[in-house]
Amino acid sequence: MAGGSPERLQRDLTTLFQVGTAAGLTDRELIARISRASADDAEALLEVLVTRHGPMVLRVCRNVLNDPHDAEDAFQATFLVLVKQFRTIRKLDSIGSWLYGVAARVSARARVEAAKRRKREREHVQLAVVPALDDEASRGLAIQEEVLRLPDRYRSVVVLCYWESLTHEQAAARLACPIGTVRSRVARARELLRRRLVHRGVADVDPAPAVLPLSSALVRSTVQAAAKVASGQSVSKVVAARVASLSLHVIRRMVMTKLGMIAVPTCLALVASIGLGLAAQTAKRADRDDKPRADRGASETKKLQPAPEVKEYVVEPPDVILVEVLEALPGRPISGERLVRPDGKITLGFYGEVYVAGLTIKEIKEKVVLHLRRFLGDEVLGLDVEGKKTPPGDTDRVFVDVTTWNSKVYYVQGEVHDPGRLPVTGKETILDAVDFAGGLTPQADHESVVLVRNDPKGGPPEKLHVDIDEVLLGDDASTNYYLQAGDRLVVRRDPGIQGDHGDRPSAGRSKASSETKEADHPDVDTSNGPQRTPGLELKIQALERRLIAIESQLRKVLEKLDQPR
Repeated sequence: MAGGSPERLQRDLTTLFQVGTAAGLTDRELIARISRASADDAEALLEVLVTRHGPMVLRVCRNVLNDPHDAEDAFQATFLVLVKQFRTIRKLDSIGSWLYGVAARVSARARVEAAKRRKREREHVQLAVVPALDDEASRGLAIQEEVLRLPDRYRSVVVLCYWESLTHEQAAARLACPIGTVRSRVARARELLRRRLVHRGVADVDPAPAVLPLSSALVRSTVQAAAKVASGQSVSKVVAARVASLSLHVIRRMVMTKLGMIAVPTCLALVASIGLGLAAQTAKRADRDDKPRADRGASETKKLQPAPEVKEYVVEPPDVILVEVLEALPGRPISGERLVRPDGKITLGFYGEVYVAGLTIKEIKEKVVLHLRRFLGDEVLGLDVEGKKTPPGDTDRVFVDVTTWNSKVYYVQGEVHDPGRLPVTGKETILDAVDFAGGLTPQADHESVVLVRNDPKGGPPEKLHVDIDEVLLGDDASTNYYLQAGDRLVVRRDPGIQGDHGDRPSAGRSKASSETKEADHPDVDTSNGPQRTPGLELKIQALERRLIAIESQLRKVLEKLDQPR
């Protein structure tokens, strides 16, 4: 500090104390203070945010971009988007998952712009060939892409525990949820990542990337630029043109996505009007039907109702459960996953074995606690705290949960993006199965989705028709069945679609294809389904043309927004 002015010394000391004080604040509290802070105070608060989430953001950028300078540009642009979009973030208590997604978008855009830039330069000079990603870089990029595809509840814990290196306790505090929830979500997220990455040919999955150190110059320049933008200055005036282009492009994309979501209700209103006309026509046909057929239809509808109650998961071999005891004998901790052996027992090492097959999680916890009373006192197990008695199943000193569901599975087969075997935890429905399988392919026949359920008495399996469109839209949940062990959800291929790109045959062949489909699948009863009338067909065609027009208009708007000004 020798030679520094007193004013600068005072400013540095003030920043030091502000950063030290703000380090313990949550993301929500930091953002609230930044929005009403002065320029100098905003810099100190933003420095905490950049230091907290910066290593993760830089790792995401480097996985996509080989050039470190491009990665640093994407890094700065990500935090500028954060400052501009403070008010649109829903989960402010932990913005790591949100920043992860924004960094991936910014890096993808930076990669496109870098390719365009190299192409322009190639027209004037002969450039060296840009090396392709090596195996390790390709593996890291694949893991990053699959983490981005995870549902938010799973992506948030992966980002916090692996990309930001927080403990389960720290992640639980950030997310304001029990530590058991964090552990179970981490286990589920790892299983989803393993299945999806193995499908892509990536083995030895470890979602924890190498930590990249942040240079003080990068942090300082990012904080200063973000503080100026937070104070109201234009992005294009405080950073380089390349960084401004990246941040503004992503912000415009986010705005257009919201505009598209606003346009969807308009389209749904058109669909609803057509549906009302269809319902009126169906009601008229139903009035002409005789009473016996109506009674039969009512009984079939009743039969197709989903199970009203969800039972607790029952552990069986070879499930894997997690047993954590906060305090144990010195040198003999109780922590980690336990495989349920074929004899129905788990081992607790020094403390012996416990039979858990056929029990729920709460019952296993009670049994483990009662077993450990032979070795540990009630105070250690949380059964007697300051004279207050606690039941074994309610103690907070022992945690038990399922981490891998192996004993009860169901199958998703046919025209889905990721078919395979999935675990039954007791709460999965048809909608969950389709979501876990990556959704339907363009070749899927929406009218021929069947749930095959085994007869517990050994009889022929039951085949239940699933109205998948109603399930996905949420209009009718009568066929959104709760899944049971051994169920098979079969999504057949539409015989009227040729090739792998969803090409449909001409209108002259549609009727023959429909007849072929009914002949091939006699177990699915479609006789009671609504029949389209010529007037209804015209309305549907008009709606399809309207949707295509809206999509074309949105595309033109996006192209105009992407043009340099």
